[in-house]
Amino acid sequence: MFKQIVAVTVMNIRSLPQRLGSSLVVVIGVACVVAVMISLLAIKEGVMQSAGRNGAPNQVIVLSSGSTAAYMGSISREQAAIVADAPGLKQGKDGKPMVDPQATIIVEVTRKSDGGSTNVGFLGESARWLSLDPNFKVVKGRMFRPAVREMIVGKNARAQFKNLDVGDHVSLRGSDWLVVGVFEANGGLAENTMVGDTDTVLAAFDRNAFQNITAQLASPADFKRFKDALTSNPQLQVDVKLQSQYIKDQLQQLTVILNFVAYFVGTVMAVGAVFGAINTMYSAVDARAREIATLRAIGFGGAAMVVSVMVEALLLAVPGALLGALVAWLAFNGSAAHIASLSFHLAVTPGLLLLGIIWSVVIGLIGGFLPAIRAAGLPVATALRAT
Repeated sequence: MFKQIVAVTVMNIRSLPQRLGSSLVVVIGVACVVAVMISLLAIKEGVMQSAGRNGAPNQVIVLSSGSTAAYMGSISREQAAIVADAPGLKQGKDGKPMVDPQATIIVEVTRKSDGGSTNVGFLGESARWLSLDPNFKVVKGRMFRPAVREMIVGKNARAQFKNLDVGDHVSLRGSDWLVVGVFEANGGLAENTMVGDTDTVLAAFDRNAFQNITAQLASPADFKRFKDALTSNPQLQVDVKLQSQYIKDQLQQLTVILNFVAYFVGTVMAVGAVFGAINTMYSAVDARAREIATLRAIGFGGAAMVVSVMVEALLLAVPGALLGALVAWLAFNGSAAHIASLSFHLAVTPGLLLLGIIWSVVIGLIGGFLPAIRAAGLPVATALRAT
């Protein structure tokens, strides 16, 4: 059986140059499917990779109980002091716990691209916290000063929005702020934000309470001890999450939408590629009807015909997948993308490349199945009379 399969498959492969046009239809069709699907999924991968670049495994966020986002909470100074005394916290180089009560204000800025307005996060953070963050680096200008309405802006925010160059003044909800620096954050989503001194931000926007608290633990293993100490304290009404989990929760809706679009478009295009493969393989079977009948007449089994046609379909689909994956990687990997107020880079990962190959195998198997059954079921006598 194996020898029969190899013999028939080799004969099919040798005849491919005679059917170059129809074979290229399958290759190009699969390449288009894979390239489009990978490029769409690369958006989600880019967002997730950017989100994962900020925050260490031992970093946590403390939110008001029931708050679904960092900007929605309200934590008093007294409550913040209790959090700073909780067990499991890492000590900074200055001997103080690594805790940073933060203000998070949603403000309106103007896009450079079309002059339209959009909302971004204006964060109030301490200069101490930023100075101890290994991912943070001021690349132009200087750090903001406390008690002065100065801000530093992420490099992506500066590139995307107006009036955010060093030396610019920007009006936010009626208060004037001076841009004194530009920062990088290891390519993370934090580069889409603006940052000022916490107390100054709170005073400028008439806030008396912090919106959230970011902290670092001595070890990720201290998370449960830290969380239990806060959630069991009757003076606090807070939720505690790992920073990585919080970011994942915040991006869940976006990633679901991006996945749906990618797989929906990919499926629609894959259906077209399947029909193209079916037509091509039917044509190949019809063109070799007498050859197949002759092989059957001299003792080749139907199973050999089925497998050979399926293998031929895969041999057309897989090169299409490789071509599509190459195009997606060359065209989109590392390319800048913008969604709402977020700016990040697309990421074509090895996992996406593997997914594209798997997708092509499915297309090849489905596209070759019916023609393979037809090849195995051709009546020998009828096929031998075919001209």
